[in-house]
Amino acid sequence: MYQFERGRMKKTYVMAMIIACLSAPMGVRAREVGGGDITYTPKNALPVVFSHDKHVTFIGLRCNSCHYRIFPMARDSHKKDMDSMKKGEGWGQCHDGRNAFDMRVKINCTRCHRQPTPIR
Repeated sequence: MYQFERGRMKKTYVMAMIIACLSAPMGVRAREVGGGDITYTPKNALPVVFSHDKHVTFIGLRCNSCHYRIFPMARDSHKKDMDSMKKGEGWGQCHDGRNAFDMRVKINCTRCHRQPTPIR
């Protein structure tokens, strides 16, 4: 009888650990999103609205996909002009037509450059 109870407790513990491990990434992922929508205001163009939620939750990127590798998080490190992005810097590293929509194609301009949605 004691062996049976001990085996059942061990199985319960193992199942609890598996459930904890499987649910941990979801909790971490939710905290990683942070930042919400960020609006950049370039000169001579409509604002650029960047959505962390879209990139992390819907596309499935991790924070370190961009941060510190493409965007070092230093002040103004996100500021790139279109010419540098067309050469593959900043957002141009992904939005090149292979990894994500091509930012060099004029019809795609409004996918980033748009008026921010008013908060209600």
